[in-house]
Amino acid sequence: MESVITRTDRYNPILDLLFFIFLLLFNFFLDQYISKLLDFIFITQNNIISTLLFSMFIILFYKVSIFSANKIKISNYPIYILVSFVVFLGIIKFFIQSSIISTILEVLLVDIGAIYIIFQIIKRYDVNVKNWLGLNLISIKKIRYFGIYFLAWPILILWGLIIEYFDLEIFKSTNYTKEIFNSLNNNYLFIFFIACIIAPFCEEVIFRGYLYKVIRDKSNIIFAVIINSLIFGVIHLQPSAIVPATILGVALSIIRIKTKSLLPSITIHTLHNLLALIITSQTL
Repeated sequence: MESVITRTDRYNPILDLLFFIFLLLFNFFLDQYISKLLDFIFITQNNIISTLLFSMFIILFYKVSIFSANKIKISNYPIYILVSFVVFLGIIKFFIQSSIISTILEVLLVDIGAIYIIFQIIKRYDVNVKNWLGLNLISIKKIRYFGIYFLAWPILILWGLIIEYFDLEIFKSTNYTKEIFNSLNNNYLFIFFIACIIAPFCEEVIFRGYLYKVIRDKSNIIFAVIINSLIFGVIHLQPSAIVPATILGVALSIIRIKTKSLLPSITIHTLHNLLALIITSQTL
């Protein structure tokens, strides 16, 4: 059985998880604030009252972030670096004014920012962060567990049939994927970079790496698989994607458990997104 979190008694994984979520939200709001502030300075599209209120909100968020970091014994320097990273990307987005660049930078802001926070948290549990997350090679005989992915397809097909039979309009395909293609001007190189490289690696580290182990530390394997898969589904936001993403999350979680490595789930996630990319490009 896979080991749970190795740590000293002064570390509480649940508090660390709350810190992770809070700092990720701070990332998002700070990015919005940079855009709003630059609009106010150079374009004056925002009134001074709303800008001042947003400024106070960001300062409060920043103070709470520093306070939270001190509470869980994390240095302030990672927060300083993160704030600098967000401000830098925000300035680039504002002055370049490109939908492609903006989309890519927003993905990097969320995904890379999340990975950075996770690494800062985990290195207090284990100096070998990659080992803790399960970023290790597997033996040839464990490749057979890749087949678990295909067990998810009958369930996905059944879900599709249920949607059609009961005419569940809310769960039918939306224009979400098309909007992504349009935001990147149908540039397949950038779409491939985001969908098949950045997203699979970052999402697997977040959900099957960090989140799974934190939940597993406080519960059993089944509960950890279900919760991390449900959250993985919900973050896709679109109703048409939530259930399929949750089913995929369960399959990837089982692969991660059976192989005791994150690399197989990253590989399968990449191939799954590549397949979806090919199908979508042909459809559009």
